[in-house]
Amino acid sequence: LLIRKPDLRIFMHKSSLKTTLGVALIAGFSLSASVVNAQVLPAAEAPDVNLIGIAVGAGPDFMGSSNAKGAAAPLFRYQFEGTQRYVSWIGPTGYFNILDDDAWRFGPMVNFRPGRGGDVDNSVVQRMVGINNTWEGGAFLQYRYKLSQEKMHQIVFTIDVAGGSNGTVSNPRLLWWQPLGPATILNLGLGTTFGNSKWMNTYFGLNNANDIALYPGTPATGYQAGSGIKGFNIPIGITQALSKEWLLSGGIRYEKLQGDAKD
Repeated sequence: LLIRKPDLRIFMHKSSLKTTLGVALIAGFSLSASVVNAQVLPAAEAPDVNLIGIAVGAGPDFMGSSNAKGAAAPLFRYQFEGTQRYVSWIGPTGYFNILDDDAWRFGPMVNFRPGRGGDVDNSVVQRMVGINNTWEGGAFLQYRYKLSQEKMHQIVFTIDVAGGSNGTVSNPRLLWWQPLGPATILNLGLGTTFGNSKWMNTYFGLNNANDIALYPGTPATGYQAGSGIKGFNIPIGITQALSKEWLLSGGIRYEKLQGDAKD
């Protein structure tokens, strides 16, 4: 992430100071090439920051794929003057915090989830019935626990729940922010994804006769993926100040599929 801002040291130690609007260029790596996750983009989650930019990265071609694919996504954050309320757009997800509170964040969210079509690299999956793009709407709740007086030294717990035509999904996650110096911030987290039966079966089930025929040995009834945990993920990110106005930030996220998604 390259972000223009006044002074990282002031930003870290003086909570009452708000930055000016900046421009960001982000190198973010996430579970899906088309999804840039907030957990690996430190500045997008930082308080008192206004920015606009673009995120670039790479990840699996589709959920469960071993083939990597590059992608780009927008980034935007605006905090209303004199309050803790903000609107943000991170990759495919938008948030609107309606609370004016130092510790708690809550509000509506919207998420765009790309489908899966014939443009994937896997020759068998190319022939499967496609999954449509969908919009998911819901809400998020976040709590920030300060570990010291340093601005970004904190533990943040977030949970969001959103649903659409392909089902409902929830993402609880924990993120630890650790300043390593006046110009360097490390973030490390742990998260999970829980989907209802419709969501899990949409993305991991075999329900169409043509799809079932592509996988010899599969029962004629196909495979019904039930509700449960899709997987656990570990995000790691670091932000380095290059000057008083520019930051460089990057991250990576590892996820291991579990349960019916893995099967």
